[in-house]
Amino acid sequence: MTALTAYLVRGLQLLLGTSKRSLLERAEELGDRDEDIPLTQSRHNSEVETVTLSEAASAFNFSMSTPVEELQAPLRAQDPAQVTGTGGPPTADPMPSASDATASLLRQNLPALTRAQTWAAFVNANLDIISYSAMFIFIGLPVYYAADYAMPAQLCLNVLAYFAALSLPPLWRRYLHPAVVASAITIIGIWVLALTRRSSLDDGLHAYQTKTKYAQLLHGKGDLPYPGAGDIFSSVLDVSIVALALPMFQYRHELRRAFLPVILPNISVSIASLLGYPAFCHAIGIAPARSLSFASRSLTLALAQPATQNIGGDLSLVAVLCITSGIMGVLFGPALLKYLKIPEDDYITRGVTLGANSSAIATALLLVSDPRAAAFSSLSMGLFGTVTVAMTSVPPLVRVITALAGVQS
Repeated sequence: MTALTAYLVRGLQLLLGTSKRSLLERAEELGDRDEDIPLTQSRHNSEVETVTLSEAASAFNFSMSTPVEELQAPLRAQDPAQVTGTGGPPTADPMPSASDATASLLRQNLPALTRAQTWAAFVNANLDIISYSAMFIFIGLPVYYAADYAMPAQLCLNVLAYFAALSLPPLWRRYLHPAVVASAITIIGIWVLALTRRSSLDDGLHAYQTKTKYAQLLHGKGDLPYPGAGDIFSSVLDVSIVALALPMFQYRHELRRAFLPVILPNISVSIASLLGYPAFCHAIGIAPARSLSFASRSLTLALAQPATQNIGGDLSLVAVLCITSGIMGVLFGPALLKYLKIPEDDYITRGVTLGANSSAIATALLLVSDPRAAAFSSLSMGLFGTVTVAMTSVPPLVRVITALAGVQS
């Protein structure tokens, strides 16, 4: 699907001329910038050609009859007092020059930080880690053991696990994605906390996510279990998806000009995913409910769950598939686009391809590396999810998809 999306977007750009216009606009943006230092500005060729020969000669101010009295004796090439290796050291110590004094002034070291300043710099650099560690020790653990409520402790544990994953070297993070490492550390931590209370890992995971959203609590629904740490992250996930509209607004004019190369591949790939993945999974012997979950594997989790529920897929499996697809896209997506000969400056193809196949995780990567491509990735992710959810809401299409997965009507 990644290759199909990339070639569809690239072909539409070449057909409609969008790629060439994008390159020209990018060159115009770079060409309009002026340097801040006037001394670095060079003269144009037209200005150089207007200089006449008489002006150039007058600039040198030639004089054919220079008096002999105006000639000065050349400076000494070397101070004899500085010459060594020709019969012993100099008889007199050389006097320090003004340049040596200036160099010694420039080489002055800054005064060492006091102990208070050192601690202040350390706390400022690690404020988040120190804050969540303090909340875990002084709030999370007492509430966990005294009130039998695991949310504060598990929430702090999950955040600290993510900071630990980010502290890995960049070469390691290329293959060990922080989301995977943080999830592994969090599961181990939840298991250890459960063992201290003689509980199982399943009990700890059930306390981590109780399926109670904060929107339900705000609407006054009663008789609901207390939300867990996973429910808090699920609530924040919806807000973070909406926040991806900020780069889309910043590059809204470019998104409008590239409307067709964005929307047509998303519709095509959505239809191919809904019809192709369930049929292929059923052909290799996967159960029908799980086969239907693969149809929504490229969507963001907030849209994959209603799409999978509409066609009767496995909601637990689709969550794993969405996260795995996003991580695989971040790890191998750029290398695959390079293998497919997609130019590095083609931000439209890169953004649409990664957004349609790796959703929010790839968009978060592009926000750091290429904000312009991140705008196309955000739009592609939203369009792909909207089209998929809309198609799975039509009963005749749902019957076709479920029949391909082997569901008996």
